[in-house]
Amino acid sequence: MSWKVIGASVVGSSHIHSSAPCQDSCFYHVTSDVAGTELLVALVSDGAGSAQFGEVGSEIACEAGGKRLIEIVETNGEAALEPNVATEVLDVIRTRIDEAAQARGVTPRALACTLLGAVIGPTRAFYFQIGDGAIVSRENGALAPVFWPESGEYANMTYFVTDDDAIDHLRVDLRDAPNELSLFSDGIQRLALVFATETAHEPFFEPMFKALRSSSEDQTDSLCAALERFLSSDAIHERTDDDKTLILATRPLGAGSVSSV
Repeated sequence: MSWKVIGASVVGSSHIHSSAPCQDSCFYHVTSDVAGTELLVALVSDGAGSAQFGEVGSEIACEAGGKRLIEIVETNGEAALEPNVATEVLDVIRTRIDEAAQARGVTPRALACTLLGAVIGPTRAFYFQIGDGAIVSRENGALAPVFWPESGEYANMTYFVTDDDAIDHLRVDLRDAPNELSLFSDGIQRLALVFATETAHEPFFEPMFKALRSSSEDQTDSLCAALERFLSSDAIHERTDDDKTLILATRPLGAGSVSSV
């Protein structure tokens, strides 16, 4: 496989102190369509801090959303990547969350979570998002956010897949396929983004992308472990006490039909 992908979700220091679970989840998988064309599917979800079962909601969002996306692209390839796919994935996730909420005797709001998704084929990139966190892709040689994190009425609020008006906050974009991208939850967005200019903070990403580019396939597990240690380090905890999720993906230039540099 041409894609090299690593990812990790780690509990924040605030949740460690309160013995709360990590409410972040992530999913990534490289698959192939019937013609043998490679596609990368990646999702990140962050359970709402105020949600009783936020960690359950985020896990459902990644697992149900990832499963449905894989079914779609394995059958129809990147040609199937149209805006309505994001709506379909959201419906699948909301249905699964409703079922889980009923089983627990709570409302879906108790499983509230954000959602970020990306599917990258050889020429086409499909992105969607509800809430905060961000997807960063390398375009024209530079890393740039696909969508800017969306806050709610107040700075510490955002939107969730369980909201009644979630569809109104579902952002979707189709672009040329990049050769590098990252998805991350809001726990590290202050480290990974420059809010004054609404740009990516490239020095945060470059050392990790450099290590991933030069790695071999049998180093993937050790790089995932290193990423988890980095996100759990004192240096990171000192700057953010929230749960943190980060996915990084790279493939050689020319692996897709569209070059990003």
